[in-house]
Parts: sequence; structure tokens; C-alpha cells
Amino acid sequence: MLTIDRIKAQLDRLDGEPADSLESDSLEFKSWNSSGSAHKAQIREIRETVVAFANASGGFLVLGISDRKRTRAEAIHGVAGLDADALRRNIYDGTEPHILVEVSELKEPEGRVLVVRIPPGLPPHTTSDGVAKIRVGKDSKPLTGSNLANLVVSRGRRDLTAEILPDVRFCDLDPGQFDRLRRLVRADPARSDLAELENRSLAEALGLTSRRGVTLAAVLLLGSRSSLSRAVPRHELVFSRTRGPSGYDVRRDLRGPLLETVEEVRNLLAANLRVMPIEPAGFHQLEIPDITWWIAREAVLNALVHRDYFLHQSIHLNLSSDRMEITSPGGFIGGVTAQNILRHRPVRRNPLLADVLQTIGLVNRLGLGVDRIFEESLSLGKDLPRYEADESHVKLVLPTRTHADFARFVQDMRGGGEELGVDDLIVLRGLARRPVLDRWSASRLLQLSPEEAAEALVSLRIRGFLVPQGRGRGTKYRLARRYLALFDSADEHQDVWLDEESVRLRLLAILGERGRLTNAEIRRFSGYSRTQVLKLMRSLRAEGLVRVRGRGRAAHYVPADKE
Repeated sequence: MLTIDRIKAQLDRLDGEPADSLESDSLEFKSWNSSGSAHKAQIREIRETVVAFANASGGFLVLGISDRKRTRAEAIHGVAGLDADALRRNIYDGTEPHILVEVSELKEPEGRVLVVRIPPGLPPHTTSDGVAKIRVGKDSKPLTGSNLANLVVSRGRRDLTAEILPDVRFCDLDPGQFDRLRRLVRADPARSDLAELENRSLAEALGLTSRRGVTLAAVLLLGSRSSLSRAVPRHELVFSRTRGPSGYDVRRDLRGPLLETVEEVRNLLAANLRVMPIEPAGFHQLEIPDITWWIAREAVLNALVHRDYFLHQSIHLNLSSDRMEITSPGGFIGGVTAQNILRHRPVRRNPLLADVLQTIGLVNRLGLGVDRIFEESLSLGKDLPRYEADESHVKLVLPTRTHADFARFVQDMRGGGEELGVDDLIVLRGLARRPVLDRWSASRLLQLSPEEAAEALVSLRIRGFLVPQGRGRGTKYRLARRYLALFDSADEHQDVWLDEESVRLRLLAILGERGRLTNAEIRRFSGYSRTQVLKLMRSLRAEGLVRVRGRGRAAHYVPADKE
């Protein structure tokens, strides 16, 4: 959680990092122009930013900091005589419903900075001019359409699973489901006291029922099949297995309560998943499953807990020859996207249901489930999990094919005491699919800023896994020579080159073997950019070693002695 002290520490990073790279869904920096002509426009912009934070989860706005500067002295210019109390009143008077912020003053050597703390509000908020925005990642987006719908759900205006169902009574709950729930509770010593409660007291202790009646969450977890079909006709998980283009050869429509559904999914996966034996470098054979039950359980529970129960659609779990896909009704909410899900704080669409599953130990308490899915999948030699989403669905794609060398490598590293974290595994698996990574391509894989991605690359270089090519911000990284077996494609020309002379020699050797090479082919095995390849080939042409034939996309290089 951000605090004033942590913001002061962020300011120390301005020597070397621009302010915009430090921003997040809870922190924004803004410059301040002390001239009177710009004052009104800046106050209007500040109000819009405050509204965006209040409509999300609150945050901090730091005034007096310029973007795209590389030193503190350049970035921190201060706010001159801007009055903190006047700013607070301007924000309060210019927002609807009014937003009361806290304004703190930081006296830095480079200038006076104001820190505006915006609490999460009771949205939707607008400015007095009628402008409504919401914080999504580092941006303030217009609060229209799907953003407004997501806001209503993510801010808890209506937790459908906490609503009382008027036509359901306690007798509609299934005693057998209470027994399932107790078995889970007893597995956690810290919660074993709950297991001793009789059914009605247990349901009340978990918040599933009250004197007012029975909640939707209670029916989803403990309801009889008849009460489920009557009260929640949209509740269903469709399990299918496809083999080839002819469609599915296994299908089960699971409409029971959630705990029963999870058990049924486990049995279906056990009957339909394969195990791949791998000869290790040591003495013990490895057996790598298509997917572990832990990964599958986490993915299924996420789909059940975070689905949108407003939508009359089913969850779909499909197994094919190379993947498992889980599609859940309802898009991402609260600023989560497919591009930031690894790093974004957890956002719950159905808080009551999520709280109960946390209490009984089924849902990860710290919001680390996505990290663990990635880490365990990659440790098994699978490709990166992938999320896809639109406004009405979220799909998780879990590759099931095993890269035996990568799985063996992870086991050998861990057996030797080398712990590989999720960021390490993402980078190494990424380099098993492409020749090189720089800070920008690693940033996309890791869902981190380019600066943070560069730190991850340097860490792997220091530990001997990667070799750098080039210098400075444009440095590219390859797998060290002894790890080349991790490549998915055993291309005889993939290798690690440390200098231009090595690239020249290898290029001429490959050109002699193949007779021709395009710019794109040279880029693939050299890791060079298009401009670097052109520069190198101009040098080789000047030396009379190669010739160019064709133009545009048809252009390619041949040995100089080739007619």
C-alpha cells in the first residue's frame, strides 16, 4: 500500500527513471505551471484525475513533477505558491458528489511538492462540469458504457451472491453439501472450530444465511439440485474434450453446487489427462502431466468465483490435444486486463462467495493464484498461460504440451539449489521461443515496466543464464550457450554470439550453405535489428563478400561468387 514515505522513496528513483514509468493505478505525477493563465485549466485537469481515482480504489496525485525527465533536478520543479487549503476546496467544490481529499506538503531540495490523497468514493463521481472518468491502470478513462457497468460491480454496489433469494428457504440447502464443506474446513486447523457447528450455525457464521434469509452464495455452495435449477438457472459448467476437427467426443453438463462441481471436474480431468514420462539427467524418471490438479483447480475456482452471475451463460472447460481452455461469463473488472493480470491487485466481482471460499481454504488468500498458475505451468515445461478477454467473457488458455528439456532443466536447477521464480521462468521460457529479448519485449512478457524488466534480465545474466549483446538500453539478451537445449526448435544455426565478428563469420558460413538469405532470416539468428543488418551487409558488400539481388520484399543476399 502506498504511503507518503513510499512516495518519497519513489522520488529518489527519479535519478535515472522518468516519472511516468513510476506511475500505477494508485499513483500519478503531474507538473504545475504557476502562471495565472494556465491555472484554471490545470485545476480542471486535477479534478478529472481526482474523480478517476475516486471512481476506482483511490490513490495519490503528486503535483510539481514533470514526466520524461531523467534526473530529480529536472523532474521536480515544485508548485511554487499553490495553496494546499485552496486546492482542497477547489477539488471539493468542483466534484459531484463532493470528494474530500487530504493534501500534504513535501519540501524537497529541488522544490515544494504537494501530495493529494484521494479516498475511494461512492461512485459514480463527476466533476461539476459533468466529466466522469475512472482509473484503469496508469490512465484515466471516460466512465461510459462497459466501464460504468464494471464500476458498479467492482465497487460493490451490487454483490449478486450476497443478495437474499425470496423463494429459497434453509430447508432447500443440501445436508450432503454441508458435509463436503466440513471436510474442507477440518483440513485447516485454524478453522476447525467451524466444523463443530451445526448446519444452520455454520451457514450463519460464514455469512451465507441470516435472519433475513438465504443468499445466492449459499445456494451456489450448498443448494439442492432442485433449488439451484429454480433459483440459479444460469449456473452450469460444461466440460468437453475435443479430438480432431470432428468436434467433442466427451461432454458433461455439470449443474450441481460448486463444491460438488469441483470434485466432478477433478474426476473428469483424471480420466482424460495424460502423463508424459521424461528421462532426467539424474537417477529418477520424471512424470509430467498435461496439467496438475492444483493448476486446474485454481483456474476452475477463479472461473466459478469471478463469473458474472447476471449473465445467463455457462462456464466452458474444454480439453484439446494441446491445451485446456476455461471460458467464464463476464469480462475483467476494476482495471484488470489480460496485459496486467500478473501484477494487478485482485478484484472480486462476488465478494461474499470469494470470502467464503477463502475461509474454507479453497481460494488463495493473498491473491497469488495467477502467479502460481504461471509458475507451476512453466516449471512443467509448458508454454506461457494466456488470457483473452472482451466485455462479456474471460478465457484462460493453459498449454498442455511439454517441452521435455525445459521441464528437466527446471528440475535439475531446483535439485541443485537454484530457485527459479516466476519472472525467471517467464524470461527463460520466452527465450526458448525466440532468439533474443530486450527490455521492451521482456516488459510485455513480464507485464512490468521496461526498467523492471531490464532488472530481471540482468539478474539472469549475473547468474549465468543469459549473455548480453550490445550495450546500454538497447542491450539484447540470449540464452547462454550451455542452455541452448531449451530452445523449442533445434535449429543448428541458433547460437550465442558476443561480437560482430562472430556474427559475420557465422553469417558467411550459413550463406555459403544456403546460397541466399533475407534480412529477416539474418535478424532471426543474429538478434540484430533491421538497421543493424543493413549496416553489416553494406560492409560485407563493400568487401566484395556478398551481393544483393531483387528489390523491396524480394531483396535477398547471395555469396559474391554466385552467378
